[in-house]
Parts: sequence; C-alpha cells; structure tokens
Amino acid sequence: MELCCFIKKGSESVNLAIRFIIGVFSLLTLLLSGSVLLEITGIYDPLNELLNVQQSNEIYWILIGVLTFIGLVALIMFITAFKSSEISERNYQSPTDIGVIGISKDSIESTVLRIIRRFEGMRSVDVHSSISKKTQQVTVDVSYSPFGPSPVQENAKKLQETVKTELESWLEIPVKEVKVHVKHEPHSPKKRERVI
Repeated sequence: MELCCFIKKGSESVNLAIRFIIGVFSLLTLLLSGSVLLEITGIYDPLNELLNVQQSNEIYWILIGVLTFIGLVALIMFITAFKSSEISERNYQSPTDIGVIGISKDSIESTVLRIIRRFEGMRSVDVHSSISKKTQQVTVDVSYSPFGPSPVQENAKKLQETVKTELESWLEIPVKEVKVHVKHEPHSPKKRERVI
C-alpha cells in the first residue's frame, strides 16, 4: 500500500526530464524536417553538405550521434504508442464448483464509500477501482480533500488499512493495493450580495 500526495518532488523531476527529452526530440525533428524541405525545394542542399564532411571531422560524429538519438526516441515513442496497457475487468470473477460468482466494480466502489463515511475529516471523496484481468486482484484509488484537526497522513493510513481488510473479509476479494490521494480543494470566492 502506498500513500500518494499530488505534490511530489520526485514525480515533478521525472516529468521535467520527460518534458526535456520531448523538447530536444521536437527541436531535432524540426531541424531534420527543415533540412529535408530545403533539399526537396532545391533552396539548399544540406544532405549533400553533410555527406561531404570527412568522417574524421568531429562534426560528422556529432551529427551521427544526434541522428541516432532521434531514431532511438522515435522508436521508443512508436513502440509505446502501440503497447497495450492492462485492461481492467468490469467484474471480479470467483469460480466455484457450481459456477462463477461475480462482484461488480460498482459494488466494490460503493462498499469503499460506505467504509469512508465512518472517517472524520474527509470531503469530496472520489473512489475508483480496477480489477486485473490476469491476477483478478483489485486496486482501489481513493482521493479526498481533508478538513478539520485530524492528522492527514495518519487518517489516510488508517483508511488504507481499513479498506483493504474490510474488502478482503466482507467481499472476500484479494486487494492488491489501496492508493490514497490527498487533494487540495480550492476555495470558491464567496458571492457578494448586490444592493440596488
């Protein structure tokens, strides 16, 4: 089980690194596309100029490295685009001697909401569940906005433990993990009454 908060420095640095790589890739792709367009229109011949550069020249090897980087990033993006993510089941299936017992995602989520109602200091609760097609294990995502004097992390850990144990004991389903996201609820500005 893990406790997730939306503001994480680790995830921000990963996002920054990914954005940097995509930015460099975009710039290099733009330069390569521009040189091909110049070649096609006959304005300038950058590809011939590139081929005329001696292999002993440092610029030649730098350009080979840049083109290799573009090719690798393009290959990774291509493979990632067609890689299928695990599809979540609509129902938890429990085979028995007589047949199959199915428990819907809606039943799981409504049970989690009933469990959450017993906790103090939580509002704007949102619950999502996913059922792994391969392992038939359930993952529960809970997000809420905290309020009141109760400690946020302590409350979230209790919520995780309670949701996991009660789903496993009452619905008799294997729970892989319970993710709790603590979100900030922006205060809406109060409407002022207009006096005419």
